[in-house]
Amino acid sequence: MPVDGLQSDKSFVVTMKTWFDQTDGLGILHHSHYVLLMERAQKVMFVAVMGKDTLDPAVAPDVYVVVRDIELHYHAAVRPECELKLVLSVRKVRAAGLTVDFEFRSADFSVLHAKASRTVCRMDGTTHQPAAWSEDFRAKHEALIRA
Repeated sequence: MPVDGLQSDKSFVVTMKTWFDQTDGLGILHHSHYVLLMERAQKVMFVAVMGKDTLDPAVAPDVYVVVRDIELHYHAAVRPECELKLVLSVRKVRAAGLTVDFEFRSADFSVLHAKASRTVCRMDGTTHQPAAWSEDFRAKHEALIRA
């Protein structure tokens, strides 16, 4: 089973824990928590790929982003408390945009709970307008696009 981090197929695996207080009235993971797990997993990937653990745009301007689009499709309910494996795959890098695909899998990878994609837009920390990725960010993320 893959360990967390960058995989040989260019995907990135992050283990996340779900908790009892994230359930809905049916006792399953509430839909809003999938988005939170995506946010947390993508930050883990950004830190690993870029080597900076900060949200300060003066220090790491490439992590100053806004979400442009999210698609989320549910396949099998998640019953907390459990560990999930989030598998992230860079799909597309544009001038100021990054699209990452997500798979929410059981701890043993056998169950696909959900599939998602999330597009973020890099913003300038001063003007708060779209801005191009740094050459370093773009190169590192383009290298993760799966053929």
